[in-house]
Amino acid sequence: MFFLILVSLLTFYVAFLLFIYVGTFLNCGSKQNKSEKLNFISVIIAARNEEKFLPQLLSSLANQNYPQKFFEVIAVSDRSEDRTDAIIHDYVKRNENFHFVRINEEEPNLIGKKNAITKGIKETKGEILLFTDADCVPNKNWISSTNSKFNAGSDFVAGYSPLIAKNITLYEKIILLLKNLERLSIFTISAGTVGWNWGVTAAARNIAYRKKMFIEVSGFSGIGHIPSGDDDLFLQKISITGNYHLSFNYDPDSFVPSHEDKSGKALVDQEKRRASKWKYYPAKIKIFTTLIFCFFILLFIAFIASVIGIFSWTDFLIIFGAKVIIDFLIVFQGALIFKSLRSLLLFPLAEIFYIPYFLGFAILGTFSKYRWK
Repeated sequence: MFFLILVSLLTFYVAFLLFIYVGTFLNCGSKQNKSEKLNFISVIIAARNEEKFLPQLLSSLANQNYPQKFFEVIAVSDRSEDRTDAIIHDYVKRNENFHFVRINEEEPNLIGKKNAITKGIKETKGEILLFTDADCVPNKNWISSTNSKFNAGSDFVAGYSPLIAKNITLYEKIILLLKNLERLSIFTISAGTVGWNWGVTAAARNIAYRKKMFIEVSGFSGIGHIPSGDDDLFLQKISITGNYHLSFNYDPDSFVPSHEDKSGKALVDQEKRRASKWKYYPAKIKIFTTLIFCFFILLFIAFIASVIGIFSWTDFLIIFGAKVIIDFLIVFQGALIFKSLRSLLLFPLAEIFYIPYFLGFAILGTFSKYRWK
């Protein structure tokens, strides 16, 4: 019976990942619309105590390869206590299309970043809203590439965002590669599900959507009390309506690197925060992810049972081998799409440790608390 259940869950897992694989082709993200229409785009940044990386982001936005009269930057300082305000003011003085918004207090039902984003959106002039984080560095064609996706008829555009770091040790480089490999798989899932016009996950570091859509779905209403989720929970909210066209931007010019500056407890808190959102996911996503959780935990039990001699090593290796093959198909597809083949170097190591990692943070994120600035 145990073996049959495990095989059934493996079958579901393989079918689901094949569904995602096909979706990456349906998305047709590599095809950009050739229309040269220049839409007015409002870039919104919510920053809280981001003096370390904010100047680099603002500099990259000031030097975009997009006419200045066709975009604006709304920089929102969310109760910052460092030099964030002063840095933004400096750029506002030097750039007519840069604007400053200060948040002094949270709203009761609109907490954290969602409050800052909502206040920023109220100050925008553009119909297209483009978002990134203060620790990111978009390249000079980022706005232009995003514009092309909306000329193609998109309502919500998700994008890729790898992690970068400078002056790190060999051990830290290995950890960074592993984290990028994990995120590579997550972004492939994002692209594959979006290809079916099903919103599952996205990263706030690189998303865009129409302001009209934000207003029509009443913004973050219903999820405003949740500390995070301005990206995936909002995407899921609009996806449920079935009224909007979702897409993923595969254009390398749209990729937005993000500085990795977390370690120790801050990193653990980040992973717990990501996992904690599961309880707010729509029922369909909860069912799919619960089945994957059950598959992983039974596979882990099968490994332990094989070690102590009560489960067949042959059966375990066949099932685990099938998982490795389908995992590699998805990760390899993501590596091709996002031009990150070197991430595959640590694939064997990731396969060994990912199941306990996934199970551990799934449990911690659901049942324990985390700290977030």
